[in-house]
Amino acid sequence: MDLRIKEIMNERNVTSAWLAEQVGISKVAVSNIVTGKSSPSLDNLIKIAGVLNISITELIGEEKEESTIICPHCGKKIKIEKGE
Repeated sequence: MDLRIKEIMNERNVTSAWLAEQVGISKVAVSNIVTGKSSPSLDNLIKIAGVLNISITELIGEEKEESTIICPHCGKKIKIEKGE
């Protein structure tokens, strides 16, 4: 999975420490996610997207029109519905 977390953090001038605090995970966990050493849980992926004010599909590098993502843990497709 091609996460864009580092790119988005740089665009928004956000530190790993700040993101970790906002999401409720360790700085090491954020670092491992950013460097690709580990994948975030779906729950943390949702939290990261929310904190960075970006859709999950944009966060993982998919097209905005994409209506599904693949769970990094189980491999199942997850339908994304746009909220108002």
